[in-house]
Amino acid sequence: MDKKNTDMREDALTQFLVRVRFDAEIFDHRSYCGSWAIDTSGSGKVPFYLIDKGSAWVHLKGCEPVKLETGDLVLFPRDMPHAVASAPTPPPRALVNAPFSADCDMDPSLTRVLCGSYVFDSVAAQALLDDLPDVLLLLDARNNPASTGVGHVIDAALLELQSDHPGRTSALCDLARLMLLHLLRGCFAEGGGGGYLAALGDQKIGKALLLMHSRYGEDWTLDSLAREVGMSRTSFACRFHEFVGMPPVRYLTAWRMQEASTLLENTGLSLEQIAEKVGYGSDVAFRKAYKKATGLTPKEVRSRKVKPLAGRATRLLLAPFAGTKD
Repeated sequence: MDKKNTDMREDALTQFLVRVRFDAEIFDHRSYCGSWAIDTSGSGKVPFYLIDKGSAWVHLKGCEPVKLETGDLVLFPRDMPHAVASAPTPPPRALVNAPFSADCDMDPSLTRVLCGSYVFDSVAAQALLDDLPDVLLLLDARNNPASTGVGHVIDAALLELQSDHPGRTSALCDLARLMLLHLLRGCFAEGGGGGYLAALGDQKIGKALLLMHSRYGEDWTLDSLAREVGMSRTSFACRFHEFVGMPPVRYLTAWRMQEASTLLENTGLSLEQIAEKVGYGSDVAFRKAYKKATGLTPKEVRSRKVKPLAGRATRLLLAPFAGTKD
């Protein structure tokens, strides 16, 4: 039984990462010495840092500083203002992102930091980020039992940064995605708790999420979803809401609108074709649902080439559904 549950969690997480859309990048690898501080927040992205050598301190308003050692990986799921700094005392504002001396190689206080970020464009990803702690830590990433293999990912990223081979940017993107996978595995290993991450690990609710993510164009109802996962209608509705924070059908609508946005922005399909793909019987019904969910008409999205679901704006889609009852 335990192995079955573990397999389900791994499969759900795999499918989650396949279905959600996000970009990843590793954009900096610098050496610091003396007094220094970094804060890459404020862009709407999800920043992360890896301490490649030396040590540093994480500062977050209202929290005690946390020391990072070589091999520690830290991520800020909600892009909160922060500082990764050289000292346990909060750094003065003037020091944050101040110009630094590149001549640190012989300095005993040298610290090397790998910086990167993620940009999410997915209802599911936003729900997951909202349920994660303000700071996500993977301590001693190379030797952490929950992250077997991440050391090779880190080493590969460092090698790519030192080279100028063709495809370097693509390779770094893929390696950054693998780092995220290991961070989420660390959460699974710690038991998760409630929320969206726990939903992915739940045998019943995880299966329902997979069905909605991969077969969102089908005519799902609360009853049919409950039958598919082997639960009563009431039990399924309550458990899904407990984990995900909204009723199943509302979540399905949000996911459909996300997929529709991608089709509007990136294809030349007609509204009738898009409506059919995302589970609506007519373009009239689709236009009405899309306007209600996003505040924009499909025509506005297509003509202005705006991205109403990009990054943190996904909250605009989820907000009308929060706290609703089926």
